[in-house]
Amino acid sequence: METVKEKKKNEGFGGFKPLTKYGVYFANLSAYNSGRLVGKFVYPLLYDSFEDFAEAIKEATKDGTEYADEIAVHDYDNFPNMGEYPDHENIYNLAHAIDESHLDDDVLIKYYKDYYGYDLEELADYISDIEDAYIGVYESFEEYANEIADSGIESLVNKDAQQFVFNNFDYDKHARDLEYSYNVITLDNYKVAIFDQQ
Repeated sequence: METVKEKKKNEGFGGFKPLTKYGVYFANLSAYNSGRLVGKFVYPLLYDSFEDFAEAIKEATKDGTEYADEIAVHDYDNFPNMGEYPDHENIYNLAHAIDESHLDDDVLIKYYKDYYGYDLEELADYISDIEDAYIGVYESFEEYANEIADSGIESLVNKDAQQFVFNNFDYDKHARDLEYSYNVITLDNYKVAIFDQQ
């Protein structure tokens, strides 16, 4: 899968609207408290360094000629909610780490929340471990368990006896017992993502 940074390098943005994956709305808190909206969405993947991203945040929250004393995050677009006052460098690092992962964003974030906790500022540190544990997405855990059972029967049982074993094997019990050996999350589309236990 091509990352946003690679797409930017390969195609450039020319006169087209930039890719807007992982937007974060930074607001000037002083202006906001005075009843004015000063701020913009800034997209961390469009910057090759944190320094450039930090400069973009300063410009986005600039009130006339004055830079913001305090900056708050008021919205996230297609990016996990890290709260109103997250560390800006953690936002930058997390956006790039998620973009460079081969896992689907939703699978990665949901698994992290279910098995590691809700402090998303630490997610970037665990992406490699999560990728190593990932097995795949299936319609159900039973589908995965049945594949393992069928493969085992085919490799271990004499060909002449395989049909008898297939007909008499307790697939439901096998799936129930096997599930204790894996971490399984249910996705929004009702499929399951399966991971080795670490």
